[in-house]
Amino acid sequence: VGEGLRPFSVEELTSAFRRVRLLANFYYNNVTWEDIREHETRSFLILPLLLALGWPEQKLKIEFPVSSGRVDIACFNKPHHKSTNEDCVLLVESKGFSIGLDYAPQQAHGYAESFPNCTTAIVSNGYCYKAYCRVKGEEFSLAPSAYLNILDPQDRFPLDPKNVKHRNLI
Repeated sequence: VGEGLRPFSVEELTSAFRRVRLLANFYYNNVTWEDIREHETRSFLILPLLLALGWPEQKLKIEFPVSSGRVDIACFNKPHHKSTNEDCVLLVESKGFSIGLDYAPQQAHGYAESFPNCTTAIVSNGYCYKAYCRVKGEEFSLAPSAYLNILDPQDRFPLDPKNVKHRNLI
């Protein structure tokens, strides 16, 4: 709110975060992880957060084809029907609940080559989120720029605590 976010938007984001966290916790503790595949994590855990963060559906493209495959979620700075690849500013590579995120960054970085103005690539299995940033004209960092485990928030990224600090989002 202090940065200009409307109070209603804060309530909506907080509510969405609670719902996603509740569902992720259910999956984590009550379901065989192999049964929670990429489509479920993208549909029920990742997309609700993007929508609550203010991304309208018109600026999101699911399974967007690029030369090296399909980007799970491409986020554009204008409605997709009026956009080009230069208008993609964020992409998300989703993985199944039981899949680690070790190889996902390389996949996301490869997809980002199709989007010259994409500054952030996120990889997620629905409860762990790693964000990788790049400055225009440079390569993506190999180390995450931000990390969030919605089931076990920490004040530092456990694998690189000196360089990746947790930011309190809510």
